[in-house]
Amino acid sequence: MLKMSQGARKTQEINKKELNTKDSNPINYKNADCDGITWNGNNIQENPLRAYLGISISTLYDLDLTSGSYYAEGYVWLRYKDVPDWIREWDPEIYECPLKTVGFINVVEAQDFKTQLEPSKPTLDDDGHYIQWLEYTGRFYASSSSLDLSLFPFETIVLPLCIELDDLYTGESDVEYLASGQVITAPPSINGYSLKHCDVIPYINTYQTNWGFQYANSYFNKQNFSAYQAFRIETTLTRDPWNSFVNIFLPLVIVMIIVITAPLVAIQDYQTKLAIPASALLVLVFLQDGYKKILPPGLNYPTLADLI
Repeated sequence: MLKMSQGARKTQEINKKELNTKDSNPINYKNADCDGITWNGNNIQENPLRAYLGISISTLYDLDLTSGSYYAEGYVWLRYKDVPDWIREWDPEIYECPLKTVGFINVVEAQDFKTQLEPSKPTLDDDGHYIQWLEYTGRFYASSSSLDLSLFPFETIVLPLCIELDDLYTGESDVEYLASGQVITAPPSINGYSLKHCDVIPYINTYQTNWGFQYANSYFNKQNFSAYQAFRIETTLTRDPWNSFVNIFLPLVIVMIIVITAPLVAIQDYQTKLAIPASALLVLVFLQDGYKKILPPGLNYPTLADLI
């Protein structure tokens, strides 16, 4: 993944003098997620790559709470009318195929991650826009904050899929998300969970490094910093309450009823009275061990099932 602006690289010498002049006026980026970030105006930012981005998830499966990851397959596409000439100067390949600047941020097992362009070159749509699709398949990582299991077994979790325009600094691209129907085109194949909703959230992905490219210091008016347009696709899933009740809470309720009714046993059956609490405790231990196997090991907070 390339983390320096290729467009800026080609214009570094051209604009270096301009960027260092006292008359250079910073342009404030208007995105609310980029407060405090400014950059100096140049010809590239007056003619950014303007495009519309779309995304779909056709398959979502194999959620592993232990590793905090899941598999997803789908498509990303880019629609645009033209590509600025300055992009052709620094990378003819990106000029011919702007979709190649899209990268996936939270991929794990990169050696198994696969992408394929369809078709091999952008095609002209009926409305005069060029369009091209990128098919992807692989495993993605979800942070512990997205997989909040404190309400287990009635939890709601979020599976993020993050993409980034990792060849262009903010200001060199002006890409908007354009909805084209449902993002999730088929129900997720994850046992015990049902789809609640799916949202696409544009944001600015920032790094506290310039990746060794000193031009970034002048571009952002900030030392050791870089920022890129990004999109976070959040698939929100909720565990089926009836399934959770039957598999976890119903056995607990039955055991509690048995313990409560133990004093009603006739006094002459004192051995049975003593055996009931011990048996109930043993059952509870096995029940807890059973649902703990579903959860990540070493979870540093109690779940709702633990408290009950």
